[in-house]
Amino acid sequence: MSRTAAPARAPRRLGGAALAALAGAALGAWWTADAVPPVPGLPEPGAAVRLVLPMTRLVMDLAAVAAVGLGTLPWLLRGARPREVDPVRVVAHRAGVVLGAGWAATALVLLWLQTAELAGSGLSVDTATVVEYATTVSAGRALLVTTACALLVALTHFAALAGRSAPAGLGATTALLGLLPTPLTGHAADMAHHTLSVVAIGVHAAAAAVWVGGLGALLSLVVPRRGALATALPAFSRLATAAVVAVVLSGLVTAVVRLAGELPEALVLTRYGVLVLAKTACLLALAALGGHVRRRLLPLVVAHRATPLAAWVTAELVVMGLALGLAAVLARTPTGIAVG
Repeated sequence: MSRTAAPARAPRRLGGAALAALAGAALGAWWTADAVPPVPGLPEPGAAVRLVLPMTRLVMDLAAVAAVGLGTLPWLLRGARPREVDPVRVVAHRAGVVLGAGWAATALVLLWLQTAELAGSGLSVDTATVVEYATTVSAGRALLVTTACALLVALTHFAALAGRSAPAGLGATTALLGLLPTPLTGHAADMAHHTLSVVAIGVHAAAAAVWVGGLGALLSLVVPRRGALATALPAFSRLATAAVVAVVLSGLVTAVVRLAGELPEALVLTRYGVLVLAKTACLLALAALGGHVRRRLLPLVVAHRATPLAAWVTAELVVMGLALGLAAVLARTPTGIAVG
């Protein structure tokens, strides 16, 4: 592939990476759609809300993860030649503007859907009710913070396109700040060992976003340019290793805290436990795929030789998307619901 052709194909690869992750996420949510029962004491929100809400949450999560991934690119590309890096940066900033705006819009849609779920009014909910939910309920306030961070991500990339430099790491930091409020106001708010739970869930979400988002950015924008890839892939390999360790340890802590006193039976007798096992299976599959890339393909990439890297990374993104889909359902699943 010529060097001039790479930037032209980058948007298609960006869309392909997003579709791969979205397909896996949608599959994970679909497989486990009945894992979330109605909340006792609350009115039934209606089939439309129950179907659309988790998918909207998935889209928002994927947008957040992609924004984090774009934020990792400056670190991954340190040391690469400017002629290799500059075209990647331009496409990344253009994608970041669209991504940030879409992320903010999705967060607002989710705010409306969560209000409708709590009110039990189907898809019909008035503005005053949405405003009350957004200002008085912690989950609503979390989505307002996410919306603000998403807009800041878009503005940061827009400023970069206009030639105005931003502090190093601002894009990734802002994206992570926008990613964290929703998981931290979920189960972590009422779990035992509150501080430990909050830290574990925060680390888990951040590490997973860096891992998945960095891989998506790598496939979308860097794989077509061998010179930049030879610099970025070894850096991402080190970053991914640290992220995997963080994901495993924090996930283990979260599962133990939530299922304390019920192990090991809860892993196979409750819906929450089965979802934990399914996520673990995804993690093992990702470890196998990542190990193959590191052992077999990384040396070839560093030597600037042709490899089937794109196919392997796409497979990883599908499995990662599946894990994200399971995570979206897991975050809304009580621990005491039996399988059946």
